Amino acid sequence: MNKLTKIVATIGPSSDSEEMIEKLILQGVNVFRFNFKHNTMDWHSERIQRVNSVAHRIGISVGSLIDLQGPEIRINMPTDKMDIVKGDLLVFGPEALDNKEKGFSISHPEIIEHLEEGQKILADDGAFSFFFERKDNKTYLRVDNGGSLGNRKSMNIPGAQFPFPVLVDRDFEALKVAALNEVDYVALSFVRSAEDLKITRSEMEKYKVNAKLVAKIETQKAIDDLDNVIENADALMVARGDLGVEMPMEQVPFYQKLMIKKCMEKGIPVITATQMLQSMITAPYPTRAEVSDIANAAYDLTDAVMLSGETANGKYPLEAVTAMNKTIEFNERQLITDTRRRFSYVTKSQTEIICDAAYNMYLKYASTEDIQAFVVFTQTGTTTHMLSRYRPQIPVFAITPNVDLAESLTVNFGVYAFPANQLEVHNTEVNVKEISKTLSFLVQHNYLSKGKSVIVLHGEVWGIAGGTSTIKILPVK
Repeated sequence: MNKLTKIVATIGPSSDSEEMIEKLILQGVNVFRFNFKHNTMDWHSERIQRVNSVAHRIGISVGSLIDLQGPEIRINMPTDKMDIVKGDLLVFGPEALDNKEKGFSISHPEIIEHLEEGQKILADDGAFSFFFERKDNKTYLRVDNGGSLGNRKSMNIPGAQFPFPVLVDRDFEALKVAALNEVDYVALSFVRSAEDLKITRSEMEKYKVNAKLVAKIETQKAIDDLDNVIENADALMVARGDLGVEMPMEQVPFYQKLMIKKCMEKGIPVITATQMLQSMITAPYPTRAEVSDIANAAYDLTDAVMLSGETANGKYPLEAVTAMNKTIEFNERQLITDTRRRFSYVTKSQTEIICDAAYNMYLKYASTEDIQAFVVFTQTGTTTHMLSRYRPQIPVFAITPNVDLAESLTVNFGVYAFPANQLEVHNTEVNVKEISKTLSFLVQHNYLSKGKSVIVLHGEVWGIAGGTSTIKILPVK
């Protein structure tokens, strides 16, 4: 059985060699994430090209996702770290950088003037908390819990109202890299509303970035505008790290499940992210709780699960992917259910009606016909997206003349896409000969088994959006 839930892995010093990239792909990585909060633009550009080169050489479609910095706040201090004690009063603002008084500034000091007395401020994913104070026309932070605070650590200001740009200067440089390397997904950090996505999409068009836009949900404001955000996004990321700082952490599992359900209803992919195998940054084995977290994300029917530091700078990147892959594969086998019951929808288009009929055919004949996969001939990917939305317990093999589309489907649940030229399928007309060549290729590469059946969906010709018109059950010979 092919793994249905996808794996997104962050690339970094632990995983950026050609040898390790190939091992990670073969072990189950479907998409590589490039975190533009770190490293130079040249570093990212070189690694994107390296991933593409390896994927092309081994003949597997692999997606690339760039993660923009967005309106992120980071600590800016004159030293690498600062030891602080509960009750300390720290200077808060640019004047702290002269190192005359103990304190620190932030990456966007202009927002300090908008903070209110008593505002709670969190740093390093909530490990440190402070309260904002004004005294003698100066701004301070009162330390609520102490420790050793590092420079450049993240900072969150839950619920605060202040003006903030959607994109920062570094993001515009990242969009240039995205355009140059034809990346598949652009993720926007700290989305606050649907308007942030509209602004980002407009900038992507200016830079000629033809990629799917992923909304990272990590603020209370995004939760408050969730339906509009989903309506304006191509995909969602449940960014549980900062989300668990912006809101009470006990609420995060509820919103994870809610977002997955809403994305299924809308028919867009959703990625569950952050701390899934956090212990494996330094340990060769996961905790039992981490394994349960991955399994539960699979039971939630998320499209993808993501690794961050585990593969970027952890000691055991390959072991982390292996653990995630094994957990997904075993627990997916326990999911035999009509998943349509998990969401409601109204079929609106011919494509949706065709997909609904194909899925019902799968449910009706799965046992008698031993159906092992859907095979979809697609130009735009619409049919593939709609089929993936049902979360069938068999893979969806998408054949497309569009190489970029094949890579942009790498995050979708159960979808494995192949450029048509890889199969030597060149005809614009989908006929018996082209279908036979496709099935032979899939058998030859161990994606299908002879003696079983597949459900084939196609239109009369490729290149017509919404043109899917035919469903067939065919034996694999």
